[in-house]
Amino acid sequence: MKSFLNFRHRFKKKKNTDKSSVSHTDQSFKAVYKKYILDIAVLLGCAVLLTFFFPRGKSFQFSNLKEGSVYVGAEIIAPFTFPVNKNPEEYENDVKRARESVAPVFQRNDSIEEEQKQKLKTFVNHLSELLKFNEVKDQDFRLLFRDEGIIVSDDDIVSLLTGFSDKSGLDINNLPERFVSKRVEAFKSLSGTITSSIEEFYSTGILDKNKNEMSPSQTKITVRQNDQSSETMINLGSSEPFVEEDINYYFDKNEAYNTLLEKLRTNTSLDESQVKIAYQISAHFLVPNVLYDGQETESMIEVAVANVPLAKDQVLAGERIIDSHERITRQHIEKLTSLAQAKAELGETSGVWSRISPNIGKFFIILFTLSILVMLIWRDHRFIIMDRRKSLLVLIVILFLALLTFLINSFSLSPYLIPIPIAAIIVTIFFNTQLGFLVSITISLLVGAMRGDEFVITFISIFVCSIAVLAVSKVRTRNWVLRAFGYIAGSYIVSILMYDLVNYIPVSIIVQDIGFGVMNAFLSPVFAYGLIIVFEFAFDITTDMTLLELSDLNQPLLRQLAIQAPGTYHHSILVGTLAEAATESIGGNALLARVGAYYHDIGKMEKPEYFVENQTRGRNPQEKLAPSMSSLILSNHVKRGGEIARQYNLPKEVEAFIHEHHGTSLMSYFYQKALEQNTEENVAKEDFRYPGPRPKSRETAIMMCADVVEAASRTLKDPTPSRIKGLVEQIIDEKFKSGELDESPLTLKDLSKISEAFQKILIGIHHARVEYPSDKKENTEKKAEAANKQDRDK
Repeated sequence: MKSFLNFRHRFKKKKNTDKSSVSHTDQSFKAVYKKYILDIAVLLGCAVLLTFFFPRGKSFQFSNLKEGSVYVGAEIIAPFTFPVNKNPEEYENDVKRARESVAPVFQRNDSIEEEQKQKLKTFVNHLSELLKFNEVKDQDFRLLFRDEGIIVSDDDIVSLLTGFSDKSGLDINNLPERFVSKRVEAFKSLSGTITSSIEEFYSTGILDKNKNEMSPSQTKITVRQNDQSSETMINLGSSEPFVEEDINYYFDKNEAYNTLLEKLRTNTSLDESQVKIAYQISAHFLVPNVLYDGQETESMIEVAVANVPLAKDQVLAGERIIDSHERITRQHIEKLTSLAQAKAELGETSGVWSRISPNIGKFFIILFTLSILVMLIWRDHRFIIMDRRKSLLVLIVILFLALLTFLINSFSLSPYLIPIPIAAIIVTIFFNTQLGFLVSITISLLVGAMRGDEFVITFISIFVCSIAVLAVSKVRTRNWVLRAFGYIAGSYIVSILMYDLVNYIPVSIIVQDIGFGVMNAFLSPVFAYGLIIVFEFAFDITTDMTLLELSDLNQPLLRQLAIQAPGTYHHSILVGTLAEAATESIGGNALLARVGAYYHDIGKMEKPEYFVENQTRGRNPQEKLAPSMSSLILSNHVKRGGEIARQYNLPKEVEAFIHEHHGTSLMSYFYQKALEQNTEENVAKEDFRYPGPRPKSRETAIMMCADVVEAASRTLKDPTPSRIKGLVEQIIDEKFKSGELDESPLTLKDLSKISEAFQKILIGIHHARVEYPSDKKENTEKKAEAANKQDRDK
């Protein structure tokens, strides 16, 4: 009975423990779910958005076929009767011919003719009345012509007043009676010529649109009378009178003026002055009476274009389209493309599920591809997932390339113009080569799917992007754009050439594809360079290009450090050399380590004399201070350095070196000094530690070790390789044991490589110097002089 009770007690305890464990797991899952719910929603939203970038209403079953290659699949038989559609080029040519076949529509307006004739009649009557008066002044004639808007010269006025006779010796304002009747008769004859000329031109018709503004192929026009309606014009098959006339039958405005002048000059009854006046008056009243109807013309063009058939042939059910191992021709591709389109259209009209199922498939393809990328980033580059700015940058790059692919697909451009290398360049420069390669593979897969399962472009893009990643893996100079262009262009040429030759593609197509690839290779680095500048500013992420600018020793902050704290400046340069070599040995960002080392001690500019490397002639202000005050001054240079970094807008990645280069290390010298001076009181270690935090990256951890190693190496009296090795290993071992490297991702293998890199640099710095004969003589003289001085002192 007792044993049973004990078992029951243990069972209840175990049950409660299991419930507690399950409850804790549920709480942990809920916490993770709440933390990343926004990220999951963004991922799903991105997948949905990318689904709309896929071409809709199309099937891509045969989209990967190339003309000239060999079809190795099974025999394809038409499952049903379907039309063979024209290719885009053929259809556009037919549309162009249909547009040109429509004769421009003009409308004759008889009211214009009547109005102009009436105006001419009124003007002629007024002028005739003036000519009947003997004492009329030439000013009255000028006023009449000016009011009508007709430009005539003074000689023309005189000719009218004198009846086109010899005017020498005559007073034109007071002519004899015989001249008055003569000028009236002369103008009456001239006005009759003007009226008949205008009536002739109006009866033919004057166009308000110049013929040179129309297409040379348009030799016909359609003229509609005032009583004809739009419906009559559009209904081409009606019984209404509808005649297309030759455009050369009509005059345009320039032709009318030129023909008018020619006819007046050929009239033998008119002299030169009469021709001039008749032309000025006739041209003024000669205006177009056949007006272009643009709206009607466009309506007829739309009807003609709408009647252009999409199909050019038909495949019957059961007809063989292509056999296995048959060479693919243009006709095969056209028939198979039309079959794929017919299948897609048939699916869209079959039901709701048939319409939405392709989109569901596309959504899961995208979601599966993006999920694999997210899992790989979570495993190897978790810092990107933890920082939403960086994860958003990666997502924007993917969406941007998807949008470009969508646009290129929409305009039926070559797939080799899709600038996938832009993504490889941007992600590699912002992050690292591994992530650049992963994103390149993801985008290449998406592009292949968006091209209709055309995964040839996927394989070519992966190859090209891999080369692009290698080309920009180390950005140390601004000429990386040219280097990237050369690498990408070469990879496009090689990959396109291999694929096209294997598939028996014609040489002309190969040259065209290579041209598109080289164009892409030129544009991708240029656009990537511009986008990097924009993204750097928008997301506040530091790239190697920014670090290159900060590594310039002529930067104002570094120049100020060199002037105010020369010893610290020299120390920082040496630490940068050590950190760069060690970081490169383990595959880290060597440039970041070097730049961080340059700026890690800028806080010492405020009180440089309190730091030993800036002290001269053995004067040390620290000797007069209490240990606690000395520790405050030392720890304050970290705080002050952070303030200066923010003042000069240094990147956060560089500022991290300032805060983390000491971690939470103990200022052992001042701590021991405090213990010696306070034998009876307790001295807290925490008061003599740097504020931290501890290094969180490989680069800051390496810089911490390099900082201590460089300072300690100065104390070696005889820096032999063995002593340098012992010193380096001792310092790294102390940092490891003290826990200062616990928060950094460094491994023991990394520490071994770092130690070797430090030793190599320090041995080079402290190498033994060969003593030349002149140096020996100088040393001997110096030693003799020193001995004599000692004798004199004694």
